[in-house]
Amino acid sequence: MTFHNKDEPMTRVVLNRPHTHAGKLHGVRERIEVDSATADWLIRQGIASPETNPSPAPNPEPKTSQRKDLKP
Repeated sequence: MTFHNKDEPMTRVVLNRPHTHAGKLHGVRERIEVDSATADWLIRQGIASPETNPSPAPNPEPKTSQRKDLKP
């Protein structure tokens, strides 16, 4: 069992076939985050492919400005 170094950035990969990671079954085309050594191994085994276009960050909700009524 390998342990992730918290200082190392995680790598997102796309699964080419079902795979169990961290005790959870993931399906085809699911994206998972793993350390770089695990990502390399999954890619070499044909289990995953590098994520080519990461999902965009969700758009923050638009801020609504509160209108202040002007007093005459």
